[in-house]
Amino acid sequence: MSDPYEDRTADDASARRPLSANEEFMCAFDRGDDLGVFGPRGIVLAGWRIRGPLDVATVQLALDDVVARHEALRTTIIRDKDAPYARVSPPCPAALTVVDLPPAASEADRERLAHEFLDGVDRDGRLGATELPLLRATLARFDDGDAVFVIVTNHLASDGWSMQVLMRDFTICYATRRGLPAPDLPETRQLGEYALWQQEARDSESATIAREYWKDTLSGGEMLILPTDRPRRLDVPPVYSVYRFVLDQELAGATTSLAKSLHSSPFMVLFACFNLFLHRRTGRTDIVSPVITSGRTEPGFEDTVGTLFNFLPIRTDVSGCASFADLVRRTRASLLEAYSYELPFGEIIAKSEPELMSGPIMNVSSVVSAFQISQFPSEGADDIGGLRLSALRRRLTSLVDVSEIPDGNLWELDLHPDGDVVGVVKYNSLDFDLPTIVAMVDEYRELLLASLKSPDSALPKQESSA
Repeated sequence: MSDPYEDRTADDASARRPLSANEEFMCAFDRGDDLGVFGPRGIVLAGWRIRGPLDVATVQLALDDVVARHEALRTTIIRDKDAPYARVSPPCPAALTVVDLPPAASEADRERLAHEFLDGVDRDGRLGATELPLLRATLARFDDGDAVFVIVTNHLASDGWSMQVLMRDFTICYATRRGLPAPDLPETRQLGEYALWQQEARDSESATIAREYWKDTLSGGEMLILPTDRPRRLDVPPVYSVYRFVLDQELAGATTSLAKSLHSSPFMVLFACFNLFLHRRTGRTDIVSPVITSGRTEPGFEDTVGTLFNFLPIRTDVSGCASFADLVRRTRASLLEAYSYELPFGEIIAKSEPELMSGPIMNVSSVVSAFQISQFPSEGADDIGGLRLSALRRRLTSLVDVSEIPDGNLWELDLHPDGDVVGVVKYNSLDFDLPTIVAMVDEYRELLLASLKSPDSALPKQESSA
């Protein structure tokens, strides 16, 4: 691919930088400018209710401030087949669309319409990886003091963690522009600094030890895959869809209680049940399944915007577990070890035996399922400059043809402030029918219920429903 900045002067040479490990990883899924991670459906989006008077002209200025602050939003990946690299462009205005929402008298109706609007952006949103800046926003107003604000970025420019950083920075910039009280913007390190740090870290003693850990840990392992409903069509565009569900307050409370008793986190309990689910589905006792982390292992990059998320292949041996409590302990140990030796996924699989990824790469009738917990800032910290923000986290509507992910299935659970767990499975509906996904979630819920009810009882026997 030609460099769109090749006509720039030599003074712009500093705008060229090496790729981060995750940018290199995403390039492996390159399907051109129309599909996949570089295509217009490879987006990340998030929405908020904003209560308080909003000046549209200042909203635009604050968005432009955010684009200027974060280089990732102004970065194009040049896919040179021999030596791909990133090119950072100067600040440029962000696209802002302002619309009016239908009138709604009650708060319940407004909240419903807010979520419906966000779902509509998920269905219709487009932003290709070469359309700078890689951020767009929509302000949908109920009235002058109540609005829905949706940010869309290309996934090559941000991840779930980054979306929270972007919104925090927007509100601070907006308040500052209006001359209203606001905290200072924290120092931020750019994605290019992160990429350079990763390059330097590869030669460190700790990285050498970590590579040996992953080589030993994954030796003889295979990434676990689940069968699709039909052979995969890699020659046609995917049609990603989402199935949303809720784990009720009783299940959420029992999860938290068991986690505390086992010196674990709720995520560890929920992931242990996912391991049990995979065991039941496949009959395998040696389970290698990826979890998604923030990738921000180095202090100082908490406020960096970019695609920093990371995959960690967690290997857990289910055999010999006398109870679910045993499985939680074993899962906890696997996770803590993996966290302490975290490396970019590309480096991990480079040191692994070919068999680890042979299933996902060679099998056209199965996919990998990744697992993660949503990460949000604490509630009550989103009142800046007279604006009160609340994230639109309680999304309960299942949708067809939404934003894409690189490949496979993604399970994401959100420990919601209401006390329950809001979950979503994102899947390619060319690979899976909705009833198959619903059956998976129902089985997971039943396993979690039974496991939490009697955590010291014997694990349920494997009854494959594949």
